[in-house]
Amino acid sequence: MADHATLIDALSAEAGPVRRVSPAWVRALFWAPLALGLGYLATNLVHRASTDWADPLAFVAAANIVVSLTLGVAAFIAALSVSIPGGRVRGKGWIAGGVAAWLALAVFSISLSGDPRGVLGEGSYCFTFVVTAGLPMVLVGILALRRTRSLKPVRSLTLAGMGSAFFSFGLLAFCHPVELSAMDFTAHIVAGMLLGGVAVLLGRRIIALGAGQGRPSETVFNLP
Repeated sequence: MADHATLIDALSAEAGPVRRVSPAWVRALFWAPLALGLGYLATNLVHRASTDWADPLAFVAAANIVVSLTLGVAAFIAALSVSIPGGRVRGKGWIAGGVAAWLALAVFSISLSGDPRGVLGEGSYCFTFVVTAGLPMVLVGILALRRTRSLKPVRSLTLAGMGSAFFSFGLLAFCHPVELSAMDFTAHIVAGMLLGGVAVLLGRRIIALGAGQGRPSETVFNLP
């Protein structure tokens, strides 16, 4: 009994204060602009054209930007939410509605194309752009999740990868014609899935609860 009491006293002496983690939406609003900023800087490595905002259908590009960025923030919030024990994804209906709106915009853009099917390799630029912009965002997502770790690392990282993909789609809409082909759209989807896979592969061991953690005093959260 005396040994147990000594152990408890020793652990109590070593334990440091742990600050309550901020709500997921607060942390997302901190990390999302950082991710977008780094993603934008990364796109300097890729030739960027500019959307023709004088086009009567430019509202489609504007809508795509708004929907994509909104979904990116929502996915980041969801990733941070499920990383906390007992956390869950809120607003699933709104997220599903946003994805449906995004898909509807893509279908409408494909209907505007003179060649809706496209040709093999047509989406190579978009694929490169999305991956180039998304990789730094994936790293930001892993860093954000590392602050709290996660009991469900694969789910958290998949959602973070999804957020990075939609942020990349939003940036791409600033320099993409309104018209879209099915082949081009497929390249978008493949690039987004690649980002999700990279997020899981790079971050799974890093953010898993207990990975690389030391004494409780080492888990103080200095950032959101």
